[in-house]
Amino acid sequence: MTKISLLLTACIAATVTAAHAETPKERTVAAIEAAGCKVDDTNIDTVLDGLGLSDEDFRIIGEELVAEGLADVSQMGMFLLTTPACTATAGTEEERAVAAIEAAGCVVDRSNINEILDGLGLADDDFRIIGEALIAQGQAQVTEAGAFHLTTPNCN
Repeated sequence: MTKISLLLTACIAATVTAAHAETPKERTVAAIEAAGCKVDDTNIDTVLDGLGLSDEDFRIIGEELVAEGLADVSQMGMFLLTTPACTATAGTEEERAVAAIEAAGCVVDRSNINEILDGLGLADDDFRIIGEALIAQGQAQVTEAGAFHLTTPNCN
């Protein structure tokens, strides 16, 4: 019975939402998690809306989260939250890369590489290693035009 009580307590504690978080930092984390764990130019206003924070307060909280290892900023300036709630179901980097490429029409080329890398929060070298692994597994190929094309079931 004690194990069930502890599990229930843990589940209840994990359901803290932006509206019920105690500190501005907790509210900010909850709002970013609710926004898909990413903040960029397309959703910054939505994330900030209702938090009651100035841009400076938000920047300071962001810097604290990065310093604590709970967030990162991609090369393109996207703020990526890496809290347990954001990484628990995210899958491996390879799985996330495959999903992002499939969502982009199964092809990575000069027109969309920066957007895909930014969304994944991966460096060029990390993405290259994943691409080489996918090619070795027979899940991708490079076209004559130099585009990276997935050959996964969702892309055939």
